[in-house]
Amino acid sequence: MEELYIKYYKELYLYAFSLCKDYHLAQDLTSDTFFKAYLSLKDDCPVKYWLFRVCKNLYFDYLRHNKEYSTDIILKETSTIIDTTLDKIIKSEDRKYLYNLILELNEPYKEILILYYFCGFSLKEISQMKNITEGAAKQNYSGLE
Repeated sequence: MEELYIKYYKELYLYAFSLCKDYHLAQDLTSDTFFKAYLSLKDDCPVKYWLFRVCKNLYFDYLRHNKEYSTDIILKETSTIIDTTLDKIIKSEDRKYLYNLILELNEPYKEILILYYFCGFSLKEISQMKNITEGAAKQNYSGLE
């Protein structure tokens, strides 16, 4: 489990943060995802895919239970913490700038680009993860170029 944490923590945290734009919630989602992995991960499961799927499902569960959630208020309150955390995870200023620009995009562009550029998924893996055709993933990816 420690190996999984070391290997996927940064990518999973960046993905969680891209979903919620909340430093504390992203940390909670990331740790809850690894906790679920510890409890129920099977050997024959594609680990990385499963972790990201669980993280997104946990986020949706959170939204269902907290309808008054506002990312704008929380984002303003924690902007210093966010910058510090992103500095630790994303070392390059260019990549940090790109990450922040991607966060401003609408779905499905935002999620596909985060998964592709920051989480190391191929377009084929993203299409399987999002249950869309590879052509649709490519179209959403290339629609921004």
